[in-house]
Amino acid sequence: MQAARSLISQTLGGLLDLVYPPRCLICEAGGEPAVCDACAASFTPIPEPVCEICGRPVDVADSGGGAACRHCAAVVEAGLTWGFDRARAAAIYAGPIRHGVHRLKFDGIEGLAEPLGAFLANRLVADGLLPPEVCADIDGVAFVPMHPSRERRRGYNQARLLAVPVAALLGLAVEPRAVTRVRRTPAQVGLSFHQRLKNLDPDAFAVPEPGFVAGRHLLLVDDVFTTGSTASACASALKRAGARAVTVAALAAGG
Repeated sequence: MQAARSLISQTLGGLLDLVYPPRCLICEAGGEPAVCDACAASFTPIPEPVCEICGRPVDVADSGGGAACRHCAAVVEAGLTWGFDRARAAAIYAGPIRHGVHRLKFDGIEGLAEPLGAFLANRLVADGLLPPEVCADIDGVAFVPMHPSRERRRGYNQARLLAVPVAALLGLAVEPRAVTRVRRTPAQVGLSFHQRLKNLDPDAFAVPEPGFVAGRHLLLVDDVFTTGSTASACASALKRAGARAVTVAALAAGG
């Protein structure tokens, strides 16, 4: 019976491929997997050296040989602090990966979440973007939540979908009840770095069950790390609820 079901599934899959030939979901090249080799090859890692805190490139001349980037220096100058312990991004937010994120977020191409999430997972673990000791210390995988009204309109939260392959590779569960968004915040598009830092309501996120996160090291997944203000506010909520540590993992970084 199982063999028959497998044969039927393969036959139907073959017929669907004839009617709807596979296409790259980013560039739409025909006869390709969900993300074609050309698009995947263009995903550009953040150039070394990177900031020990936020994972952005460090201009050694500007930093005076230090380990922090100009963005983190600007946060300190503004009298602010990051809510997370460290952040890392898998690639630069440009080219096909930028287009892929736009298609995932705004065009309803939900099928991009699995290959992009797998790329993030492999960068974090297999490529050593996070040190093995950090990976081993993580207790659960959370994600930056959307406001319920926005999620209903989109039909899904792309950060949650990206978190699934990451959690699978780490052998952990995705924790949807870790943190929620309780207030809608103004869009960040078009704002400067300093405006974005001050734009987000510090009470936009809440932890409904503090006992669930207390004492735990959580990996917080998001699609794009721009200024870090959203991830920082989300991490701050987790820390206030007793989280031991919060590491941010983003598919791409830019801004």
